[in-house]
Amino acid sequence: MIKTFCDRIDRVNEWVGRYVSWLVIPLTVVVTYDVVLRYLFDRPTIWAWDIAVQILASIAILGGGNALLVGAHIGIDVIVEHASPKKRAIIALITYVFFFFSLGILLWKTTAGAWASALIGERSYSYAAPPVYPLKIVMAVGVLLLFLQGIANFIRLLSKISSFKTGGNA
Repeated sequence: MIKTFCDRIDRVNEWVGRYVSWLVIPLTVVVTYDVVLRYLFDRPTIWAWDIAVQILASIAILGGGNALLVGAHIGIDVIVEHASPKKRAIIALITYVFFFFSLGILLWKTTAGAWASALIGERSYSYAAPPVYPLKIVMAVGVLLLFLQGIANFIRLLSKISSFKTGGNA
């Protein structure tokens, strides 16, 4: 059951990462459109910057869980490069305590902020004034996906450490 839970989190983050990567296309279209209008026709848009920032932020925040899944986050390997696999796993387990603490606060704050923003229909202060509550909701979802992937990785580390204790290979 726990393995199924972890595998489902992996699949969700893999799926989200795969489909969110396609947002690079509309991001490129928006930026290119604005650059062409600005420099070739001297007619800049009032909305392109806001939309480009929201798309890029969505890519970054929704890709966090997938990045954790595939090991794309930055690590400080110099600390553990000479450690045994068991010690590496224990150090990783300890670092997850900090991960969960900081991400728990971030999840709490982004969820509260998204809720408040959606309730008032918050809009940007820019001239185009697009709504920002969809981005804040996306931020809360992205932090939740990252948190869940952290839980799955943590469970796997516990399993790996317990297999060291029983003499199994991990």
